[in-house]
Parts: sequence; structure tokens; C-alpha cells
Amino acid sequence: MNYHGSCSLEVNLDNLFDIAHADTLERMKTETDKLFLMKQREPGRPGFLGGVDKRLAKKKKERSRQRRLKEHERIVRQRESLAVASTSTTNNIESLEDSDNEQILNSELILLTAPCHKQSSKRGRKNLITPKLVAALDHCQLSIRDSVYILNAVVEALGLNGNDFQFNKSSIQPVRTETRKSRAEAIKSNLQNNVPDAVTVH
Repeated sequence: MNYHGSCSLEVNLDNLFDIAHADTLERMKTETDKLFLMKQREPGRPGFLGGVDKRLAKKKKERSRQRRLKEHERIVRQRESLAVASTSTTNNIESLEDSDNEQILNSELILLTAPCHKQSSKRGRKNLITPKLVAALDHCQLSIRDSVYILNAVVEALGLNGNDFQFNKSSIQPVRTETRKSRAEAIKSNLQNNVPDAVTVH
């Protein structure tokens, strides 16, 4: 083999080594990968593989940022909705209290202008708190403030006049405490009066 034939063999050997499926180009989906394979089949095999596909990594990073942004916006909207609902309920409570104060003021004015008639303003005295209602509020683990919100919403939903009922933060707690005490005493008394004559321990 002469010198020219040896050089030609070396060139052919460098360009000969290529491991790929026959339909690799058809199976590839990324244009960058297709271009790289075609370049590798050219003499001298121009180009090289990098450790990270920067374009793909950038797209993934952008998608991740968009997901975090959407999640943040969803949380903000949810908090705003809760704040609006809470403000609406608070306004209803304040409106109810303002109505009570206005009724008392009007009654006092009537007393001043007509002293010969004994009139007095009375707040609602209908007892809305029952043992069953207290049990329901305790079961739901509602605070006093939340209990007032719920009771006000129920009264409005039933189309009743909130001024006829006595429920606010300062009045509901004593009723709940007394009701709980009565229930506890009733349970204790029932246990003492129904002690069995014989008990079997398994």
C-alpha cells in the first residue's frame, strides 16, 4: 500500500464510524438534534454535544415560573374572595348593631317628648340559643365571633327580624356556658341514677 492509499484509508475510517438507526432522522422530533446528526455525517464531523440543552432548559424554567405565577395569582384571588366575604358579614353585623342603637335612640327621644307615657326601648329577648344549637356550634369548633356570623346569616336567610333576637359577642358566651353546665349536670345525674346492680368486666 502506497502513501496515498494509506491517507485515503485513514480518512475513510474517520468518516466510516457512525452508530445510528436507519430511520433516526424520521424518529427525531427536535430540529437541533437532526441538524447535529447530519453535521456528524459530514467529513471532519463538525460540531459537538453539550452537557445541557440550553434552549430546552430555558423553556422548562419559563414553564415552571409561569406555573408558580399562576399558583400565586390563584392564592391571591382566593384570599381576596375570603376577605370580601368576611367584610360583607362584618358589615351585616355592624348594620344590625347600628339598627339596635338607632332604635334605642328613637325610643329615648319619644320619652323626652312625651313624658306622660312610660315607654322604654327593649332589645330582642327571644332566646335563639338551644342545647342542640350549642352542641352543633361546639361540634364545629366555632369561635364566638364565627357563631355570631352564622346566627346572623341564619336569621337573615329565614327572613326574620334580627332585632327580635339577642345574640352578640357579649351575650352568646354566658348562654353557651350555662347550657354546657346544665348538660354536664344532666349527664352526671343520669349516670348516678342509673348505676347497674351488677357489672361484668370482660
